[in-house]
Amino acid sequence: MAWRTLRGMSIKTHITQEDYTAFLRFVSRSTSTLSDGEKFVRILIFCTVGVGIGIVLSLMSLSSHPTILLAMLSGAFVGAFLVQASMSHIIRRQVRRMRPAEDGSILGTRETFLSDDGIQVKSERYHTVFQWSLVRTIGITEQHIFVMIDRAMGIIYPKRAFSSEAEWEQFVAEIERQTGKVRTPPNTALEPTPTAP
Repeated sequence: MAWRTLRGMSIKTHITQEDYTAFLRFVSRSTSTLSDGEKFVRILIFCTVGVGIGIVLSLMSLSSHPTILLAMLSGAFVGAFLVQASMSHIIRRQVRRMRPAEDGSILGTRETFLSDDGIQVKSERYHTVFQWSLVRTIGITEQHIFVMIDRAMGIIYPKRAFSSEAEWEQFVAEIERQTGKVRTPPNTALEPTPTAP
């Protein structure tokens, strides 16, 4: 629940593994735009693997030309599927390894104070202040506020920490006021947001 103090605004939150997973999804979606060169390389890899498998399949059958074309097309689909499946497996394994420790600095209970000095975050394990000038974007999803300090670093505020929609809005408005930034939708790249007029 957020409340006003003489110094500013304050909120107490409890960050769970699910909140952190939502944060990772937000960062992933916000930064997953591929350049034309990256798209070309990805397509080239899929085609090369697929054609290679197709050639192997066609050499194994040593049949007529229509069969070779079918084998190459089948190989292309199988190759693309295998490359995509292996990449997905590697990414999921890396994400599991990157999960924060239950007794670390990301998960658990913390209190945040919004003041003219910045965003002050305090828990049993640390106490830090992020100056307002560090805020790059204010990401909003249906269940979270992500105040991004860098491309892959942010402060997580679950919606359940607020007693009402009005309190949620007041909290976001205070961050916008202090930073001069405006909230961004979930699929916006994590580049600094423009200053509010």
